Amino acid sequence: MTLNVKHFAEIDSTNDYALSLIDCENLTSDIAVVADKQTSGRGRLNGRVWQSPKGNFYCSYIVNLEDFQIFIGKASILTSMVMDVLYKYLIKMTQTNRITLKQPNDILVNGKKLAGVLTEVSYPYAVIGIGINLINAPIERATDLKSEFNLLVKPTELVENFYEFLISALKK
Repeated sequence: MTLNVKHFAEIDSTNDYALSLIDCENLTSDIAVVADKQTSGRGRLNGRVWQSPKGNFYCSYIVNLEDFQIFIGKASILTSMVMDVLYKYLIKMTQTNRITLKQPNDILVNGKKLAGVLTEVSYPYAVIGIGINLINAPIERATDLKSEFNLLVKPTELVENFYEFLISALKK
């Protein structure tokens, strides 16, 4: 599958922009909307803000669920599926077992938020929003890969790498 990457230095929300693309474009490939910084990143619940300082990973992937035989009835389990994929990806990256899942959409290290998932479906498309704290822990109850694992990962490295990992898992 081909991935079309749309990169922004700053955007309100990668998920909001991705949803607008579904409404107004003829999508012929999967799309990744990536931002260095979000000014209105959001969490799963209304009113929850995802603090999004520069240096972390903010990406929303638009994928066609029909490509993976995920039909409307199964779309409700998409967040759990993506959480599992991101969890396995981070375990592989850090080579540790210190990472835990907190349902429905958080990934933690030592009880502090490392990453989050926000999925939204506009069938047959899904917007899969991924936020990973790479070098900044934007709130007190958060942590990042650099602080926890002394890992320096550039957001640009993750866009294609995580996409390939995600697509491989969704095909299974």
